[in-house]
Amino acid sequence: MRKRYKVFRKIVTFFLAAAVIIAVINIYQDNRPSMVRAVGDLTINWGVPTTGDPIFVVSNLLPGDTESRTVSVTNGGGVVRPVGVRGVKTSGPGSLETVLDFVISENGTDLYGGASTTGPKTLEQFFTESAGINGIFLSNLNPGASTTYSFKVTFDQNAGNEFQGKEVIFDLIIGITVEVPLECAGINFSGPPIYGTSREDRLVGTSGNDLIFGFEGGDSINGNNGDDCIVGGDGGDGLRGNNGNDVILGGNGSDSLKGNNGNDHLIGGEGSDSLDGGNQDDILEGGAGSDGLQGGNGNDTLFGGSGSDGLKGGNGDDYLDGGDGNDGLKGGNGTDTCLNGESVSSCE
Repeated sequence: MRKRYKVFRKIVTFFLAAAVIIAVINIYQDNRPSMVRAVGDLTINWGVPTTGDPIFVVSNLLPGDTESRTVSVTNGGGVVRPVGVRGVKTSGPGSLETVLDFVISENGTDLYGGASTTGPKTLEQFFTESAGINGIFLSNLNPGASTTYSFKVTFDQNAGNEFQGKEVIFDLIIGITVEVPLECAGINFSGPPIYGTSREDRLVGTSGNDLIFGFEGGDSINGNNGDDCIVGGDGGDGLRGNNGNDVILGGNGSDSLKGNNGNDHLIGGEGSDSLDGGNQDDILEGGAGSDGLQGGNGNDTLFGGSGSDGLKGGNGDDYLDGGDGNDGLKGGNGTDTCLNGESVSSCE
């Protein structure tokens, strides 16, 4: 049995509100009709009017003055969700952020900057330290629970006159932090992740390269076009990559994985899974459980893993490895190599 050791990274899904600081601070909402947004099971409320006005405008901000913004987050799902944040500077060159102290707190307790374990932080440090795929973890939010985060900016009272009239524009990005498998590290995603909930979801990707998480429940996911990373999560999921070179991970439960067109990588995970590579050269891994693997067209590589698996190469020159358990291997058309099978046919 091939043992695979995966390295996971975290990413924070997005919900953004633009912020402008010009010795006067202006943090603007976007022009969407509402500032209450859902990210998977999370509902994020910026607490502002729906008219497109600024979230807040503070005139004549002087050194030593402070402005803050509060955001309410509610977990409407049935499982704990980790909440994270990123800050992305969108304005051009400038150094105003170096003299702006920045503090994130939750219900009065500092999480970042201020009196937190991180020590004092500037807005510049927030940009740098939240820029990676990990972002900055805030807290775990229990099912049905709500919390309030505060983002506070203070103009350094010792700042010189050279900062008057300067500006910095940035986006605050709040959402769910998730683990992204190493198998998807080579994909350059076209947009923000697509998230399901703890319930049964029907999710469809875009024409670009998508990162899609089903989470819990029996989900139906279609990656559509592009090179997609699809993670089913818990539950019996139906996962289809469609066009493009896709990576599909079933997770826990008895899942159905179909690569369709493209050089796809399918990983069944736990449970008795059905994997179909479709067209072109695919890699299929059954994982734990009694799995059924079908390479389809192309030169495919199939690994049964543990359990009593059935592997069929289909058309093309295929490599079949049953792994542990009582496995049946059928090479099909082409010059096929078959290993670790108790019942073997159409193999060299």
